[in-house]
Amino acid sequence: MKKTKGTQTSSFGTNGRVNHDSSKFYNSRLYKELEYNRPVSKEENILPKELENTIIHSSSENMKEIPDNSIHCMITSPPYNVSKEYDRDLSLSEYLMLLTKVFEETYRVLVNGGRSCINIANLGRKPYIPLSDYISQIMIDIGFAMRGEIIWNKASSASPSTAWGSWQIINSIAA
Repeated sequence: MKKTKGTQTSSFGTNGRVNHDSSKFYNSRLYKELEYNRPVSKEENILPKELENTIIHSSSENMKEIPDNSIHCMITSPPYNVSKEYDRDLSLSEYLMLLTKVFEETYRVLVNGGRSCINIANLGRKPYIPLSDYISQIMIDIGFAMRGEIIWNKASSASPSTAWGSWQIINSIAA
């Protein structure tokens, strides 16, 4: 079998990514200050059987029932602290501290290479609060290795009110 010749990082792009050697890029000064080379436990703990398919009714700020390095994926859409019935009317710094505690605890229970998916919207207009930026920085400061972001521009594909998601549109099409 013939081995495909790979591409390399060049002074101006490359014509492909098959068998690509990007070591020049990752060895550049841009990456020297990042702390992604910290020692991380490769140990994975097994989730106790009694916790499988179970809802634990408590705060994610303290998941004492869950062993370190035992969860593979966390998905959340945290409360936005925007004066809803279930919000605590926290200041911005108090709210970010709450999220920090939750994400630190999430970091503890995730296995090395586990994924954290956060559905969040930026807030307000006067002033605009770039909540996604704050959360990204919190995650980086904790030690998460960012893998990418997905930006869902609801305005380009949905009506101004998305309280019913796409269910209402699908329901009216089916009728």
